[in-house]
Amino acid sequence: MSSPERSPPPPPHNTPERPESPEPAVTALAMAGQLSQDELADMVSVVDGGEDARAAGYGRVSRKAENGLGSVPWSLRRRAVMRAALGLRVSAALLCLVSFSVMIADNTEGWAGDSFGRYSEYRCLVSVNAIAFGYSAFHIYAKVHHVILKKYIIRSPINYYFDLTMDQILAYLLIAASSVAASRNDLWMSRFGSDEFMDMANVSIAISFLAFVAIALSALISAHNFFRRSSGVTSQMEHL
Repeated sequence: MSSPERSPPPPPHNTPERPESPEPAVTALAMAGQLSQDELADMVSVVDGGEDARAAGYGRVSRKAENGLGSVPWSLRRRAVMRAALGLRVSAALLCLVSFSVMIADNTEGWAGDSFGRYSEYRCLVSVNAIAFGYSAFHIYAKVHHVILKKYIIRSPINYYFDLTMDQILAYLLIAASSVAASRNDLWMSRFGSDEFMDMANVSIAISFLAFVAIALSALISAHNFFRRSSGVTSQMEHL
């Protein structure tokens, strides 16, 4: 008795092939391409700042994604900001020194001689520029101290509050003292005309206004550093 013939197995159903999952690095680059540069920089600073993230290797992937987009690393931007801040400190120190030196030397001899010490507006200008010079010189010394000894004179986070507060106070004092002295000069020249004493006072006042510009720009950098640090601390606390 012959055995029954076996029927051939049914053909497999045509199931669509499942696409392979993309590589993690490709996925990271695709996600990074949808982010703006500021969002990507914040993500890199948060991910790369933690020890656990470094151990897991996420910081390295984020760095590659950032470099792949052609954005400037935060370390280079921070170095450029620090150089600009130091240049403004040096400029402010030199301008303040020249301003109050010219005003102190503003003395005329003779029976109609005059001196800056007779006018409160000029004495105020000299005092404010002297204080601003000392403050800027202290910042230059602190930077040199850090470069040589690798130590900060004022530690974080106190230095952020100190820089922001002092820059704003001195900027307001400089613009106020310069404006008052300029008004005093304008009143004098409108009544008695110009002379050597007024010309030297005008030079001192003009340089004081330039010192105000340098201090005001330093205040902007101090505010940038302060609020960036505050946002960084807030982001780290949210990710805990």
